Amino acid sequence: MHALSRFPGRWRLLLTLGVATLTAPASSVEPFAEAEVKAAFLYNFVHFVRWPDVARKPGDPFRFCVLDDTLAPLLSKAVQGENVDNHSLTVTRQIELRNLAECQILYVGDAVWPVHPELLRRATALRILTVSDIPSFTEKGGMIALIRKRGRIHPVINRDAIARADLRVSAKLLNLATVVGDDKGGAE
Repeated sequence: MHALSRFPGRWRLLLTLGVATLTAPASSVEPFAEAEVKAAFLYNFVHFVRWPDVARKPGDPFRFCVLDDTLAPLLSKAVQGENVDNHSLTVTRQIELRNLAECQILYVGDAVWPVHPELLRRATALRILTVSDIPSFTEKGGMIALIRKRGRIHPVINRDAIARADLRVSAKLLNLATVVGDDKGGAE
């Protein structure tokens, strides 16, 4: 079965075209809004990142915790009725330190930046994938930044932050991204 065939039609198309725009010539027009491409990335991280078995109990929902008023409704629509490995996909907008452990992916939009370093430390300890659209996010200990690069959305992955959370990222996603590390402070 083709890897994209498990995604709903509109989001499968969005991901295919969204990723294609990452490599299209700079003069081409982006077919989707930036927020839709970011939502597609978030939706698909579920399939390209592996969490330790202890991170979720059987039957518990897979929870996207989204601190971004534009992205949350788009992602909610994308995950409606979807599940992965018998875990329903849900989007939560109200995130506090006390309920952070319920999240598997935490998205922090630029409207709430700067994020307190304690939030990132806690998320890492709880094995939560942290994602943002802030360019300096990976330098601050975040795991994946979705940045604009040559007019396209491009993932930047902090391999050291990912390793600290005991998460595993698929080679397919790593090949698409720019990979950085804490120890070098720059791209590989």
